[in-house]
Parts: sequence; C-alpha cells; structure tokens
Amino acid sequence: MKVINVLNSPNWSGASQYCVTLCDYLQRKGHKILLLTEPGKPLDIALTHGISCDDTIRLNHRNPYLYMHAIKRMAKIFKEFDPDIVSSHINEGAWMTGLVSRKVSPKAVIVRTRSDIDPPKGHFINKFVYRHWTDHIIVSSLLHKRICRNILDFPPESIDVVYGSVDVNLFRPNHFYGTAFRSEIGVKPETVLIGMVGRLDPVKGHEFALEALKALSGCGVSKKLLVLAFENQRSFSWLKNLAAKLGVINDLHFFGYRNDLPQVLSSIDLGLITSTGSEANCRVALEFMASGIPVVATSVGVIPEIMIDGEHGFLVPPKDSIALATALSRLLTNPYIRLKMGNSARKHVEANFNPDLFAMRTEMVYKKALSCHSRNSP
Repeated sequence: MKVINVLNSPNWSGASQYCVTLCDYLQRKGHKILLLTEPGKPLDIALTHGISCDDTIRLNHRNPYLYMHAIKRMAKIFKEFDPDIVSSHINEGAWMTGLVSRKVSPKAVIVRTRSDIDPPKGHFINKFVYRHWTDHIIVSSLLHKRICRNILDFPPESIDVVYGSVDVNLFRPNHFYGTAFRSEIGVKPETVLIGMVGRLDPVKGHEFALEALKALSGCGVSKKLLVLAFENQRSFSWLKNLAAKLGVINDLHFFGYRNDLPQVLSSIDLGLITSTGSEANCRVALEFMASGIPVVATSVGVIPEIMIDGEHGFLVPPKDSIALATALSRLLTNPYIRLKMGNSARKHVEANFNPDLFAMRTEMVYKKALSCHSRNSP
C-alpha cells in the first residue's frame, strides 16, 4: 500500500508519537510511506527512522494565503504519490486532506486517525467533513469510539480502535541502568523511587501527587518522587513552591527533558499518573509497564483500557489524593506485590501493545476500508 499520513504539529505529543511510530513500522512491513508534517520534533524523529517526509505545508495558522498554498502543494503531492490511503492525525489538517483527496485522488481511502483526546466538534461543517470527506475513522480507545458515534453519528462499522504501542526492546527492565541513575541522583538502594513523566500542565494533576506524598509521610518507608517534565502552563517554580508549602520538598527530585528516559525508568519502582483528563494514548503508562513497573493511575482516558486494576497496578478516581496515597502505600510497603505486578505489566504490554502488532492492526483496518471503498465506488 501507498500511505500518506498528515501530521500538522511541531510538538512531540501522544498523537505525534502514534503517527511517527505507525509510519516507521508500516514502512518496515514494506508499505510506501510519506509523512506530511511541519518543522519540529516529530519531523526530526521521523527522519532518524528513514521515513520519507515533506515539511512544506503549513496548517497551524489562520492565514488564507497559506491555506491556498497548502491546498495547491498538497494536490501536487497527492497526484505524484497516488496514495491508496490518506490519513490525517490532527484536527486542523483533516478537512483539507479530505477535500484534496476527493478531488485529486478519488480512489484513495480517507482515514481520520483520532489519537488525541479532544472530542470531535459537533457543528454542521465538521459533520459535513466526516460525512463526505472521510471514509473511515481510527481511534485510540473505546471511549473515543463512543464519543465519535454520539457526536458525529458516524457508522460504527466504519470506526475501529487501534491502541497505541511502545517499543518493548527500548523500554524494558534493566537493573544495570537503574543502578547507574540512582547513583547519579544520590538515592540509596533501599529508597523506593516513584516516577512521574509528563508536562507541567493542570490536566496532569501534579498537586494531587504532592498531596498524596504528604499523606504518606508516616508510612515508614524511605521514598522519593521523581518528576520528569517540561513547563507548560505551570512551572518548576510552582512545583517547588507547592512542595515546600506541603512539607515534601525533601522527598522530591525534578528534572526537565532527558534523552535517556528508558534508562531513567529502569531506576523507578512505581509509576504514578495523576491526570484529571487527557490520556488519549497514555504512552507513559505503556512505558512504565514495558519497563516492568507497576502503575498507580487515575481512571481517565484510555488508561482503564490498557491496564488492569489489581493486576498491573491500581486505578483510582481523579482528583483524589487520599485514594492515590492508599494505593501507593500498598505498593510502597510490599516489594513482593511490586515485583509481581511489574512482571505482569511487562508481559501484558509485550503481548498486546508492541509496535509490530500496532502496525498489523492498522494494516488490517486499512485493508478493510479499501475493500469497503472499492465495493461502494461507482
């Protein structure tokens, strides 16, 4: 198959990781792939994987002139590439991708891949785009499938769930790397290290993690909360000041972006996700589990679909620091349960969320959509 993926985002997010990983593994399976994206980290990572890219189209704007340029450029690319599948991954590019494909590549199947958390808009124009310029929808959770059905009134047989994936060879248990990182930050072997990974944003609920940490002050276990994040609506100063106010500053380590995330995760004993929303893919949950780490997470987004409560960790309601503390306490005080759940999580991810399976599932959806499209074409 010849597949064009459109990712009009310069930022590395769950949707970006989903798209670039898909391009990489479909290409490994022998399909011809072209990624239309913008300058930024997704483009840089895609190029390191040898993915063919074009970064000449701009969609993140409100400039009519740039829209006309993008339409003309996209039409030229589509005509030359002659795709079987055209898939857009971000809202802003979906209408243009559908419009151009219908005019220039009428035999191509138009797939809207929704791996971001934002629900589709329910207004007339968006419904028109889905009704006339979209043949199939791929979503990253059952939750999102229900939302698309309810808002768009899209045929359920034309919506398929394809969960995200994690590189189980890159993210894996590795005691050597874990020991090295602990030495770097001066953490003793007996200290239980709790890890959080994600941007500093209100939706990530860092305040509830700190409140839970305060509630655990008398648990009798040496522990540290490791926060790896980048500033986004909230700052490291905000995090530090709140930790000081709650009296847990000495139990906190925080870092910005690191290139050695797999090695860092090898040092962690528990994964913690305190999001109040979002988590359409929750790649960090998969990264924790692939690293053999049990997870305490809020039951938002796709999380309840990719991990089993009581088997791979514990699920708790969002915005409930007492429930977080209770779940953390069960794992902090019992290394046997941590080991058992971590091993179970690793096996679960290997069997269900590896990239080869991710690509194969998507490939099957593409073939299904192509078959339906050819039957319905005049």
